[in-house]
Amino acid sequence: MPGMHGGLNLSNPVLVAAFRSALLHQGLSALLALATLAIIWACLREWRPALIGHGGQGRSGQGRSARPPEAAARRLLRLSFGLLWIFDGILQAQPAMAAGLPGKVIAPAAATSPGWVRALVNWAGTAWSYHPVQASTAAVWIQLGIGIWMLAASRGPWSRLAGAAAVAWGLVVWVFGEAFGGVLAPGLTVLYGAPGAALCYCLAGALVALPEQSWRSAALGRRLLTVLGAFFLAMAVLQAWPGRGFWPGTVHGRPGTLTGMVANMAGTPQPSGMAALVRGFAAVTASHGFGINAFAVAALAIIGLGLASQRRELLLPVLVASAILCLADWVLVEDLGFLGGLGTDPNSMVPLLLLITGGYVAVTRPAPAPATEPAVQLSPDGAAPGQPDGTPPAGRPLAWPSWPSWREGLRPAGLAGRFASASAQGILAVWAGAVVLLGAAPMALAQASPNADPIIARALGGSSASLDLP
Repeated sequence: MPGMHGGLNLSNPVLVAAFRSALLHQGLSALLALATLAIIWACLREWRPALIGHGGQGRSGQGRSARPPEAAARRLLRLSFGLLWIFDGILQAQPAMAAGLPGKVIAPAAATSPGWVRALVNWAGTAWSYHPVQASTAAVWIQLGIGIWMLAASRGPWSRLAGAAAVAWGLVVWVFGEAFGGVLAPGLTVLYGAPGAALCYCLAGALVALPEQSWRSAALGRRLLTVLGAFFLAMAVLQAWPGRGFWPGTVHGRPGTLTGMVANMAGTPQPSGMAALVRGFAAVTASHGFGINAFAVAALAIIGLGLASQRRELLLPVLVASAILCLADWVLVEDLGFLGGLGTDPNSMVPLLLLITGGYVAVTRPAPAPATEPAVQLSPDGAAPGQPDGTPPAGRPLAWPSWPSWREGLRPAGLAGRFASASAQGILAVWAGAVVLLGAAPMALAQASPNADPIIARALGGSSASLDLP
């Protein structure tokens, strides 16, 4: 990658120190912003209780009881992928990321892809190489922000916006970080991560971004299981296709395709017990390559047929089979995905299993239909009784006012009332969105700058010391 040559190593002390310092300063700024929001929110609720609208609390309690709970499948996807985003953000904070991601992660992912894919990925890698500290810290805050946002915002437009943010950033990672998940490169196999973990994150984010009424029937779950079933069937055909090197364990004394993949992961820096387990599986694959590949093809085909059939009596056994296959592949072939100091995510098998589980729950436990809410008499200015300037009932998530009440909602009293009436989760969701912007803005500025950061010159030159000599 341009800009990353000339003696830089993964543990360059100048880059590592600058990376840690930037994370510390930006983290303190984010915590200060959260503390400020919390203090303002608490003060408004304590000093101006009239803003909360005590007169509407009885009706708001009825509205909350009439409103159906969040769909179980949506909650599963939102919480599980929110935790995955947070975990990925923590992985992105590893010291080697600033110097090592372009050459050790991004470039190898596109090495066997077509030329235009390599050029596209090289452009992104060059931008990272020229601004390693800004890019690496931005990735940390974007992913942490998306994860916290998805966990905090459970309902309403803020929750859907969190899903949309996950889709946007997931596509960036899938295109530039994973080279389209390797789907355009030879040797494509689901056992090694195709079509890319980031694409699973995008699909989960798109499902969270859907309107809540989409989850009130089993139709959405059936469509998801049909798509996943077709994907597994296609991967089974691809895995069984002759001439791609997956059937033999060894070819002319050299490891076959699958054996080489497993052996390559065994060389990743990791605990000795895990390395021994992966090396042992590599030896089994080398000796019984045909049987291992036949089992993989059969398992993929059976899971695909079971998911695509949508028969309820088959869904639970298929879910169990999917869990066994995904977890075994995650441990024995993908080697957990995040070890070695440069792992950016747990690879594709965990998010793929979560999507299957979400589809199963959506089919078997659709969201209940909403109950009819009692009519609320509005005052002549459009506000509910006891709620000045159209402020929402107490404890409700922070949401935008409806179109007729925009004028009232933008008044200072209306804005203060909406802020004071928001729940703690709503305030946390607003803060998480600000954390995403905290990461996105420096990354956009770095992409727009054609000049390399001076930190690279200091890192190449090494540490300096003042001299006091004649």
